[in-house]
Amino acid sequence: MSNNEKVTNVTKIFLTEKHPESLESYLKTLKNYEESGDKDKIIQSYFDVGIKYSSLYDSRKALEYFFLSYNATSEKENYELHVKSAVYIGKIFSNIGNSEKALKLLFNALKFYKSKSDDSNIAKVYHAISDCYNETKEFEKALEYNLKSLDVYESMNNEIMISRTLGEVAINYYLQTNYDAALECLFKALIIQKKSKCPFGQGITKNNIGEIYYKIGKFEDSLKYCLSALESYKDVEENYVRLTIYLNLGKVYKKLKKNDSALENLNKALMISEEMKMKNNQPEILQEIKEIYFDSGEFRKSYEIQEKFIKLKNDILVEKEKIEKEDFQKEQFNNIESKSTDEKIDDKHIIGISEEMKEVFSLIDIISEHNVNVLITGPTGSGKELVADKIHQNFKTDSPFVAINCSAIPEHLLESELFGHTKGAFTGAIKNKQGKIEQASGGTLFLDEIGDMNLSLQAKILRVLQERKVTPIGSTREIPVSVRIISATNKNLEELIETGQFRVDLFYRLNVIRIKIPALKDHKSDIPALVNHFIQKCNKKFNKNVKDISVNALNYLISCEWPGNIRELENEIEKAVLLSKEDIIKFEVLTQFNDENDSCFSEMLPLVWDDYKLYKNKLSDKLDSNYVAALMESTNNIIQKASETGNLSRMQIYRLLKKGKT
Repeated sequence: MSNNEKVTNVTKIFLTEKHPESLESYLKTLKNYEESGDKDKIIQSYFDVGIKYSSLYDSRKALEYFFLSYNATSEKENYELHVKSAVYIGKIFSNIGNSEKALKLLFNALKFYKSKSDDSNIAKVYHAISDCYNETKEFEKALEYNLKSLDVYESMNNEIMISRTLGEVAINYYLQTNYDAALECLFKALIIQKKSKCPFGQGITKNNIGEIYYKIGKFEDSLKYCLSALESYKDVEENYVRLTIYLNLGKVYKKLKKNDSALENLNKALMISEEMKMKNNQPEILQEIKEIYFDSGEFRKSYEIQEKFIKLKNDILVEKEKIEKEDFQKEQFNNIESKSTDEKIDDKHIIGISEEMKEVFSLIDIISEHNVNVLITGPTGSGKELVADKIHQNFKTDSPFVAINCSAIPEHLLESELFGHTKGAFTGAIKNKQGKIEQASGGTLFLDEIGDMNLSLQAKILRVLQERKVTPIGSTREIPVSVRIISATNKNLEELIETGQFRVDLFYRLNVIRIKIPALKDHKSDIPALVNHFIQKCNKKFNKNVKDISVNALNYLISCEWPGNIRELENEIEKAVLLSKEDIIKFEVLTQFNDENDSCFSEMLPLVWDDYKLYKNKLSDKLDSNYVAALMESTNNIIQKASETGNLSRMQIYRLLKKGKT
């Protein structure tokens, strides 16, 4: 780790919120809330767990939980927590180098806090924005926003935050190699911290002063402040800051030729970094130890440390590549490369490489670990049931997944399907029947098109969620159930609530976490991968051997609007595979049955001349057919009148009519 990074990291830790309870207690509390179904407490608990992981320097897990609280809230519902979660996501994105996303989130948060005149949060966001600009090496902008933050705290007369922000401003100057200005800020901060008797803050400030003195070659002064920083921590449990102090002391003692003291402190720093599994700190520590052994003539020890150094650097490189590949989240989508025809094709495979679908996959992965209700929204045919099944499989593979389409079953039968009934409960009930809710106990109940459920049944579903019991029709016996509900709709439930067609209390129970599936027209970059998948799937279904699709045919598909979304695309590929006489799907196969209502009738012209001629001929035939139909309708199907109106001979009209029938 470079000096620049280390000073920045130490001061960031000073600004991290601390939660005294253990991580286990937070996770246990969250689990209890998830089991009770209390949405507000679940969401707040997500945020609290994220804060706890932040304080433990586990950015990956912190990001997961902040995403949960962010996605479970919105501009209309708990916007304050929504924005607060966005700020923390922005901070983590900044730390991992994704400054573009971070700045977008942070500036939106800043706009919100300014509208509320919330000075404290405005200052915090200024600080986070400054961090982003530091990451992109825009140091002047970083300094600008930290100075704005300092102005806010000075107007509030908040001395503690003034001292902290002075430390941040010092970092900005340090990164611009303006060491005098950096030291001036740190000494101002130290005066405030001594006045407020804050040993934790003093320790970090003294350590940073010591590091700057080391940087400019004043090693005795550096030693003085680093030792004083360590003394400030004698009663404070904060191992990461101790690590940096021990590292600085080791480097200073090395410069002062006090190798025994240098090795003692460097080994303490190494031990802490290994205990905390912070590999990024270790190469610098090992490099310093290796040089001390080498300069002392202990070449065997120097060689052993060098070997450890090389292995560690390789490990860090591998982990870095893995994180970059996963985009700081667990990899969510499977290989979409061409598959051989004898390879098993999963009918429930979710395909997507677009940014829109990556966000969906990331959210699926995060919420799969939590037993909370999920609402999936998106247009018809976009794959809502596949997403529901994926969430279930990731959570409890061996438990039941029971799906029911609320719009496909008549209202008077839907209640019986969900709750079951006893023999004789109504006409036609010739035997006892177990309901879908009871069948799904221990697993997941997927309620598709929940927006079509009537209000009476909504009330009964709400009761099941609240009491965790179900009563079959015709029975007084309550059956305990433990079921996770994933619901889906292509309707706007908020609008249905406003018109009194959907219960708001049920909505809040179902909508703990929402996943929004985009329409296919909004992620067309996924069409090539989807086409490839459907070709392989249809090959298996029809015992065909179609290997590819032509460029023009693929361009044609990409140009379509797809109102039926992925389901419509799959139907088109199924038809094309079935009708293809070659091992490649060509343009004319896709267009041979198009009519005026076909969503794939595109203005995009094929680029190959032969394909273009086919397209032109089909378009001409379609226009001729439409023309003669309109002509005949306007003349009440009287040939003579149509001939006069259209200025055509009878033979021409007969020819056009014949063409329209072929």
